[in-house]
Amino acid sequence: MSLPAPTPPKYIQRTHQARSLHMATEAAPNLAFTDCWNSQTLECYSSVFERTVWMALRCNQWACKPCARRKISLLARRVNDAKPNRLLTLTIDPSLWPDPRAAFDGTRRLVSELIRALRKQFGEIEYLRVTELTSRGWPHYHLLVRSPYIPHAVVKRLWNQLTGAIIVDLQPVRNKFQCYTYLVKYLSKMHRLEWTNRHVSFSKQFFPPTEPLEENPYGLKDKVIMEARPGKYLFAAYRNCIFIELAHGLWGLKRHDEPEPDQ
Repeated sequence: MSLPAPTPPKYIQRTHQARSLHMATEAAPNLAFTDCWNSQTLECYSSVFERTVWMALRCNQWACKPCARRKISLLARRVNDAKPNRLLTLTIDPSLWPDPRAAFDGTRRLVSELIRALRKQFGEIEYLRVTELTSRGWPHYHLLVRSPYIPHAVVKRLWNQLTGAIIVDLQPVRNKFQCYTYLVKYLSKMHRLEWTNRHVSFSKQFFPPTEPLEENPYGLKDKVIMEARPGKYLFAAYRNCIFIELAHGLWGLKRHDEPEPDQ
């Protein structure tokens, strides 16, 4: 009687397009692990893959262009699920402020005050706010809004009362692509804003609830954070060794009995 075929080890049952990496040069590992040049290395043991594993810890700062691009992409996809139906731009009057920084400090909290005032009149209003600078360096605010009908005149009057500014633009969202391009356009400029790392803010109910993530799906323990980038750290410690990507972004040393990922 023939025996059933053995179940492949957990570390071979991959749900992504796995990659292998030969630590022959330092440049290739750096690009393979992450494009964030400020990243650190997480080293830990995985009880699922039964070995030491490594992964990159991105800086996730807006000032880091690779991380900013990634955050923009993720945020733009989430915005589609939020289904905003209005585009709102709130300006400031430069003649009322001594400099752009003072204008930002004096108006950034007034956006939420405007929303609270509108909610009292029109009901539920949720929003995502992006801060942008004009060509002369003055701040203004772009909002993606989900709300019932709001008269432009009411928004303009309330914003004028709060800030003294008179220019307000309010448009309906015509399609999802318009919303996506609107967000990407202004988020792509955010690395120029030096006053704060909080370039984006949103109300608590703007995004729909997300599915809870499985806690520690790879059984990671004994975690240690190395200051160096993964490529630099592993190249120095494991030169000429072969690594395989066990899960997305999670790397381990290839064992002799393991096939190449593309087999």
